[in-house]
Amino acid sequence: MKNPESVAPFVEASQIITELKDRANEILSSVLSTDLSAITINGKGNFPYYWQDPSNLKFNKKTYDWIACNLKADTEPVQLDQVFTNYFIDVFSKVNYSLSEEDTAVLNDAHSRATDQQMALLTAWVGAYGSLPPATDTMQPIDIIMDRIATEWANPATTLYQIQKSENLDALLNKTPASGKPILPVLASYLDALGATISLQNNVTMNNGYLSRVLKNVQNPKKENGGLQLNDDSILPAFEVTTPLDKILNGLKNTSQAAQIDMEVSRESESRFRVSVQGKTGFSIPIFDFFTLGIGGNANYFSENIAISKNSIKISMSFTGVTLVTFGPKDFNIASNLYWAWFDPIRKAQINSRDKQEEKHISGYKFSPDPATKFGPDGPFGLLNGVAISNYPSVEITVTGEDYKSIQKTFEQSTSATLSFLGIPLASVKESTYSSSYSVDHSKSTIKITLTPPPSLVAGNNKDSIAWVLGAIVDYPAQIGEGVELLDDEELVAKGAYPNYQLYKDNTGTTYCSVKKVKSHAVGSEWISECLAAHPGTSPSGKPWTSPRQSGVIWP
Repeated sequence: MKNPESVAPFVEASQIITELKDRANEILSSVLSTDLSAITINGKGNFPYYWQDPSNLKFNKKTYDWIACNLKADTEPVQLDQVFTNYFIDVFSKVNYSLSEEDTAVLNDAHSRATDQQMALLTAWVGAYGSLPPATDTMQPIDIIMDRIATEWANPATTLYQIQKSENLDALLNKTPASGKPILPVLASYLDALGATISLQNNVTMNNGYLSRVLKNVQNPKKENGGLQLNDDSILPAFEVTTPLDKILNGLKNTSQAAQIDMEVSRESESRFRVSVQGKTGFSIPIFDFFTLGIGGNANYFSENIAISKNSIKISMSFTGVTLVTFGPKDFNIASNLYWAWFDPIRKAQINSRDKQEEKHISGYKFSPDPATKFGPDGPFGLLNGVAISNYPSVEITVTGEDYKSIQKTFEQSTSATLSFLGIPLASVKESTYSSSYSVDHSKSTIKITLTPPPSLVAGNNKDSIAWVLGAIVDYPAQIGEGVELLDDEELVAKGAYPNYQLYKDNTGTTYCSVKKVKSHAVGSEWISECLAAHPGTSPSGKPWTSPRQSGVIWP
């Protein structure tokens, strides 16, 4: 079926779209975790729900192209637009993990004291593999080497902190190639030399490594990194339909679960109808944007012979088999390095990079440069997580007026019809047509026409099967909640404030920070005493302080 070239019918008929969405919300209330949003059907068409190709069991490209769309900015009802991963790549490529100026100074000092061990590790790598990996914008060769060891030489992937604390590196790094075995003791010496700053080094190395891996997975999807093979044999960043296909089909077959809308139609002018939905105030819409019915060789039979000024017209539509289908992008798996969807760094980068002066004192994810992207409904960084679907509607048209007998004669001579609703063909001559039947009440000069969809539009079971979309689950995965506020410098320091993280700097220049916020001065003092005891030979340098943000070495 041809998809609509214009979204105007859906915008003009927003009452109908909203009513269908409301009916679906009521029917599916027990399985919905959030209300459905109204959706405009544009050039992407209705939903190709048969997501698994029965001939080869691969993912249906038609379904993929539909669910992998982003949402167009500033549209109501929402509209599918382009490819979401294009926007994701643009934003994610601008995220990096960096330390605050204070933490950088601490780590640089540790590096200066571990220069010999670092050189030994780089030398061991060159001895095993001939050359060092090239540096990137966010990672030096030493970082790339350590990230590779932690993620590729271990299954599941591990961290630098775990490597430093391990008593059995062979067991932890269980995928180490034979050529890498001589490197392990040299790595252990380097990590030991970093001492308590290992958490800072771990955060920089591992987090930038994860960012790099996600970007690689989404830019160059392969089976090995979780890419999804479609039924045209292309491999693309993975999305998944989490509703089993048999459950979708069984839902569509349950025709007793139906969303019904009732409309009254009158002729406003030669080119427009006035339509009232469920008895509400009517709206005006061009005749061909609302509803067409072709029969007996006349494609415009509804507008020319039925919906004329001297007739009273009511239309009831029943969308049977209302079913919820959920889907979405595959979340990045840190342990296996598979898939790509990782939105937390983007959310954190928005918070950390909102003030460039404050950003210098924050260790965490940041934007460089700013992607200049809006992450709420006013921007393009949204997608769907599910849709409420149904079979294509059955239609009942009740006509009262002096022309009812001529209408009866037309339907006596033909039992099939072509229809469109809101610019979308419901059936066409090339594919199949709606079957028609009628009943007449001569005492009321009334004819009731019933139009039934072809079997192919009721729980169809092939890769081209489509369902009507009644509503959608909308998601803006990188949007920051309203409660997140930017802290000014005074709030950032917040000396003496509770609850906050407790911090102090020791006589070696290392800043320690509590793993949790402390509730009082007494609790903070106790934590400092325990931290000092855990690091023999150290003592506080200057006064301790509290902060709403963590920095330095997190202990324990």
